[in-house]
Amino acid sequence: MEMFIFETFIISFFKRFKMSLTKKYKRTFNRKTAARYEQAMDLYLNENKPNEALKILLKLAKVGYKKAYGEIGVITYRERLQADIAEEWFIKAEKAGSLFEEATYEYGMLHYLEKKDWKTGLRYLYKAAEQGHELACGDIGVILYLYKDDIDGAGSWFKKAEKYEFLLAPAAFYYGQLLMIERQEFEKCKKYYVQSAEQGFDLAYAEYASILYLDKNDVDKAEFYFKKAVEVDYLPAPNAYNYGELLIEERNDIERGNMYLDLAKSDGYL
Repeated sequence: MEMFIFETFIISFFKRFKMSLTKKYKRTFNRKTAARYEQAMDLYLNENKPNEALKILLKLAKVGYKKAYGEIGVITYRERLQADIAEEWFIKAEKAGSLFEEATYEYGMLHYLEKKDWKTGLRYLYKAAEQGHELACGDIGVILYLYKDDIDGAGSWFKKAEKYEFLLAPAAFYYGQLLMIERQEFEKCKKYYVQSAEQGFDLAYAEYASILYLDKNDVDKAEFYFKKAVEVDYLPAPNAYNYGELLIEERNDIERGNMYLDLAKSDGYL
């Protein structure tokens, strides 16, 4: 009887000891993996070393560190432009419940830009915005304007993006378009065309050039942006007409000026 009690005590003791060791190991493991994760994010965000960060994150993912999944997706998509591989990691992150706001945003943009699936893209962008990702606001505005013809909704999201100071070049351009075409707010739209063009969005070059020319602010700069619009092959008829006028009136280049006037006329302008 005493031997049985002793054996029971020993077994119980070793079970508790094993449990204690397991808990201690888990705590140590969690601290180390969390530290490695922070190291990877510091390499990516602060030291601009995405490849080194990715190596660490892949090792963490191998041992089941779920927070790494979405980050791998972000880096793979944003830095390596490997949409298919990135999508696999985004799916893993979503299934693991670790698709954080940045990954949700990038997954939405992947659907929108790479898969041409704006509906699914919009769904994830809404989720990202709900999670507090301010950059999503402008992209939501663009999709609502271009694909859903939701003028009021798009305008509302563009305003949110501007409030958060995240109205980037593409969204600024389409906000300008909305204000000019849908609301005839011709003075107000100029601000957004200027912002978009100066941030390097090629579709805005022609509008910015026309603003510079018509307002007589800077003819040389207007010509510079007209040339950039020609280079990217986006010179709508009204802008082509303005370029033709500039060449004739300011440069006395009648031949080239008439070429752009004829181009505008062939596209139905005047």
